[in-house]
Amino acid sequence: MKSAALLVLFSSVLIFSSCKEKAETETESKTQKRPNIIFLMDDQHRYDALGMLNSQVITPTLDSLAKEGVFYSQAVCQAPMCVPSRNSMMLGLYPNQNGVYRNSDGIKDENVPVKTMAEYFRDAGYETAGFGKTHWGKHKTNTRGFETRYVSEIKEEGAISMAEMNPEAKQKYDAEIADMGPGEENNLGYLGFTSQLEEEEHRDGWITKQVLEYINKREDERPLFLYLSYMKPHAGHNVPKGYEDLYDADTIRYAAQPNWDEDQSPHSEGVNRRDMYESYWKNASKEDWQLMTMRYYANVTWIDDMMGRTLAALKEKGLLENTLIVYTSDHGEMLGERYYKFNKYNLYDASVRVPMLLSGSALPKDLNRNSVDDLSAENTDLLPTLLDFANIKQDKPLLGESLLSKKRNKATFSALHERNGEAAFMWRTKDYKLILVFDRKENALDYTEADIITGEFFNLKTDAKEWMNLYNTSEILEIQNQYKKEMLEHLQKLELL
Repeated sequence: MKSAALLVLFSSVLIFSSCKEKAETETESKTQKRPNIIFLMDDQHRYDALGMLNSQVITPTLDSLAKEGVFYSQAVCQAPMCVPSRNSMMLGLYPNQNGVYRNSDGIKDENVPVKTMAEYFRDAGYETAGFGKTHWGKHKTNTRGFETRYVSEIKEEGAISMAEMNPEAKQKYDAEIADMGPGEENNLGYLGFTSQLEEEEHRDGWITKQVLEYINKREDERPLFLYLSYMKPHAGHNVPKGYEDLYDADTIRYAAQPNWDEDQSPHSEGVNRRDMYESYWKNASKEDWQLMTMRYYANVTWIDDMMGRTLAALKEKGLLENTLIVYTSDHGEMLGERYYKFNKYNLYDASVRVPMLLSGSALPKDLNRNSVDDLSAENTDLLPTLLDFANIKQDKPLLGESLLSKKRNKATFSALHERNGEAAFMWRTKDYKLILVFDRKENALDYTEADIITGEFFNLKTDAKEWMNLYNTSEILEIQNQYKKEMLEHLQKLELL
């Protein structure tokens, strides 16, 4: 399995260069056709868990996409948890605009305030096909614009689910992860183990099988909007056989800890399953830390491999010849950083930053391939970017900016509403980060300086791990006040729709 997995992984690198060469020989009339859009994403993928940034991680597919595209190095999500992050991305609205603040929230179909991403493309004449996780929230939804829809976990009206189509496989998967707790995120879920199931008995493996069968059978002549979204590398770390073999756990570097006696996180104290994680991982062995981190990376590699197989199938069908490829994740993963923090639910970089790139043969010529864009980038920018690219008019004005432009805001914004009665907001540039905690307001327009409870400020140039809180210190007070002013001005744009 090890050699076979390596063959699949590294052969995927060849897809993109050959597609580029072919695309460059296409006639002008061919390239003027409305392009296909392939939207790839996964769940809880750290911004730095890419081979191009971290030599410990094996991601040849994503590395190749970045080499043939643009990597947005400062990209962030708008809320570091699944439901609000995905609603923001698919609607192009911040949580304070759409009212989805926590994983326990959601919007009923009849109350969705704007078109969804899939609805925009369906209405513009695209075939829309969605495979995998959307996670709209607590309300049962329809497919919200997808004509073809396969889901592995959360049912949607009009979608084909793994539980309905392959109930035995779904039961096997549920049995294997039963001891991993809610969300597969207890300490066993993080430590993980080698799965005893076949790939197609995993939810993500089942989704890959469905998307590959769909691509091979597809005959529609319309341009294609394909959404493929995986549930890993989110814990649990029950990795299919073969992918751990690509790593040497004994060489894996894992989270360094600050010299603290207790957690120092003013905006997120008491969340993130603090007691459960701290009591276990504070006393865990070096071997367990390395296994946990390695299995997270092995899950990343598995997802990367399945993305590579999907892109290879698209290439075989001629569907990459005039195509824009998007990749992002819904939020990051702490992996034990900053005093035994795991998963997300905070506004520190390992949680709030996401890997993001644009690639493909239809990438605009004025965007340099194999380039890094270190301007502001947010997941709320993706919908405006794709509409701009496909020349589709916005139904209602969206605040996100087109990533095709170099004239973008200098800072990024994210929100956390996990503590009762409070709201924490982040204003971040490449160099500095301000986090302010407010008494929570129903409407973002009501926030004022008088509502600030506390804050955090980090010099990211000298303190990338965010261990030294400089809030209200004289050395940074001038820039802190400037960031505070800009944040409050941004909140004034986030009227609840």
